[in-house]
Amino acid sequence: MKEKIQIKTINDLSFISDISNEMRRKVGCIAVDHQEIVSQFSSDVYLDAATVILVLSGTGTVTVNYKSYSFRKNCLLLFSSSHLFHFERCSSDISCLCLFVSREFMTEMDSTAMISQRIRYGVRLYSRPVVQLEPSHIATLFHRMLMVDHSMDHTTHYYYRDLVQNSLFGFFLDLSHIIECHPDLSNPEDATRKESLVQSFIELLVTHYQSEHKVEFYASRLHVSTHYLTSIVKSVTQQSVSDFIFEMLYSEARILLIHSRLSVQEIAMKLNFSDQSAFGKFFKRRNGSSPSEFRGLYGKSGMRGKL
Repeated sequence: MKEKIQIKTINDLSFISDISNEMRRKVGCIAVDHQEIVSQFSSDVYLDAATVILVLSGTGTVTVNYKSYSFRKNCLLLFSSSHLFHFERCSSDISCLCLFVSREFMTEMDSTAMISQRIRYGVRLYSRPVVQLEPSHIATLFHRMLMVDHSMDHTTHYYYRDLVQNSLFGFFLDLSHIIECHPDLSNPEDATRKESLVQSFIELLVTHYQSEHKVEFYASRLHVSTHYLTSIVKSVTQQSVSDFIFEMLYSEARILLIHSRLSVQEIAMKLNFSDQSAFGKFFKRRNGSSPSEFRGLYGKSGMRGKL
């Protein structure tokens, strides 16, 4: 009988579920060994989180979206919430440092700049989730992970959430830099035609997302049909073109509501919504509160860390 596919949050992982610190239930930085890998990841699972695994020792095989990959010491394993994975085999001396960031927390912490960074490396690594790195790069990411872990200990810090977010920003910026410079990932000729198209779409999006909200604009600029662009982006990233556009808009809207003196109407105009009402409906569908309510909660009184 075929084993059932599991969908888990990081709270379902045994080495996180008994932690009392609420932040560590959203951001987990955990050293794992053979026993823990087998107990948690020996059957197919979608983990509703960004998952980064540094292999510090040992060897093994992991199946990701029904394709097998071998890994060894100094490998990076990078999974999104749309990766179905399980570990087929691990040597008894396997040792890994894992970073799990819940999808909810990733959405809350993302700036538009960080979204574009993650999208870029996510496109490159979606179909190549196991990458061999230089020992110096593993050491850099290891150090950044420890900084994330240490930041979560400072629970009485006035800007506790910001502290954790900034340590994560540092990690993801170093990760992006390492991937951009990786010889097997930095050459556009190594990318498939589909991946190249998605990368070109992302470059356009970063430049035009404030003013251009329609798929037709991006398809026209890329000289493909809207249907073709939509299907390729979906097949490579498991997200739609509209998902990307709205994710960027929503992130920018939150930043402007918190940090700028622009009125809600001015923000609506800046982000090229037809009117304030359309902007309000867009924002409330994603946040559950109106732009004015959101600004009242988080734009004042030092509550920025509770986003």
